Order: sequence, then C-alpha cells, then structure tokens
Amino acid sequence: MTSALWMLMASACFTLMALIIKQQSDHFGVGDLLFLRLACSAGWVLLLQRLMRFPLRTTAIGLHARRAAFGCVAMGAWYHTLGSLPLGVSVTLNYMSPLFLGLLLHLDKDRRSAPTTRQTALLCVGFIGVLLMMNPFGTSMDMGHQAGAFAIGVLGALFGAMAFKDVKSLKAVGQNEWQMVFYFCLLGALLSLPFTRVLHTITTAGIGDFALLALAGWLGAWGQLGVSKAFGRGDPMVPASLQYTSVVLSLAIGWLLFQEQLGAQRMAGMAVVVAAAMGAIALAARKRPG
Repeated sequence: MTSALWMLMASACFTLMALIIKQQSDHFGVGDLLFLRLACSAGWVLLLQRLMRFPLRTTAIGLHARRAAFGCVAMGAWYHTLGSLPLGVSVTLNYMSPLFLGLLLHLDKDRRSAPTTRQTALLCVGFIGVLLMMNPFGTSMDMGHQAGAFAIGVLGALFGAMAFKDVKSLKAVGQNEWQMVFYFCLLGALLSLPFTRVLHTITTAGIGDFALLALAGWLGAWGQLGVSKAFGRGDPMVPASLQYTSVVLSLAIGWLLFQEQLGAQRMAGMAVVVAAAMGAIALAARKRPG
C-alpha cells in the first residue's frame, strides 16, 4: 500500500533525525533545536519549490496554524524528555501517539475513519512490542523528580496525535503535501522563536553543529512529507501502526553502528511490532471496497 511505504520512509527519516537531535542536545536548548530544525526544513522546501514548481499559496492558514501549534508542543515535549528521561522511557512515551490517535478517531463525529476493534487491538499489541524492545522501566527512575517529565511526555504524545489527525483535515480542504510540510515548519519555527537563544547559540556552536542541524532539517522535511502523504490518504490506522517501526529502526542502527546488543527480549519486541504493523496493513486492505 502506498500509505505504508510513505510512512516507512518517514520513519527512517525521523529516526536518523532523532539521532542528530539527541547528539546536538548537549549544544542547543529545546527552543533552539525546535527553531533551527523547523526553519531549516522550511528553507529546504522553498529551495525544492524553486526546482519543482509545486504550489505553496494556501487558503487554509488557520488549519495549518493549529496543526503547527499541536506539532510544536509535541516536538518540544519529546526533545525535553530526551534530555531528562532515560532514552527507552522517552521513546516509549513518544510512541503513545498512535494510541491517542485511535482514541481521537473514536471520539470524532465522522466515524468513517474510526479504527475497528481489531485495529485498536493491533495498536495496543504494537505498543506492547515497543515496551518489550525498549524495556523503559528496567532502568532505575526517580519518579519523585521525573514525574513532571513523564507527564510532559504523555502530553506531548497526545498533541502529536492531534497534529496527525489534522493532516486528514488539511487533505480534505484540498491542501497538497508540500503545503502541509512548508506551513507546519514555517509556522512552527515562528512559534518556537520566542523560546530560542539564537544569538548566544551562534557564538557557542560550531559550523559542524549547524551543518548537522541543516541535515536534520532536510530529513525532517522529507519525514513530514511522508507523514502528510501517509495520513492524508487511505486508512489512517495503517501509518499509525507503522510509526512503531521507528523503534525497530533505532535499535537496528544502534546494533549496526554502536554494537549495541539486542538480546532475546528486544528481538521478540521487534517481531511483535512487525506482526502488528503487517496485521494493520492486512486489515486496511480488507476494508477497501472491491
């Protein structure tokens, strides 16, 4: 299915982007990371627009602004938890978004996109697979001091689901995917600007750091395009389930590049996530007419 392929591409781009963001979190604050990542992505889209000549003018700026606001909160929460919680906990909290998306679609007045009982079950199975892979609570956590960061992570996942849901709404009013990417990044950069220390950052960070963030912006732009195409067409539960594959990719990269050991539990978690994703695709194909 086309939406599945776009979501797999987006997962790969976001996984590589997250590696860069994690590395650069020692040099930049959350506001700086948000602003520079989104501003770079918007710049890349403008460059591509000169080459490909796709339309960017919009009549749905309010809907774009709402999605950008939701997305900024979600990204800011995730970047915050990356710096204040164990990596496994942060990643697991971030991938609660598909569960919240299923809940929001159930509550929506338009029931056509609501997940079936089987699809909801597969989302839960996929999340269990993430828990097996990351074993987030296997490390010691001081919940007295980290409860706030934990709550921020859960809130960020909820706002991420709200941003994903708006992709379908933007598609319904005739917005193309490049418009969604551009206005998300442009408006998101403007919203995050008050929380930056750009002048201080310019004097303390090196050229290599900014080059890496430009690369993160490039990956983020293509990742956003993949998300927009995946959630804008077909059954939204397919890309929602495939979001979990980002965790599989993260563990695979850790094994290949950093010789991190996977172990039987993580391998079992990978198998559960892949099985849940394939099940979601099969159910969506069965729901299609004809």
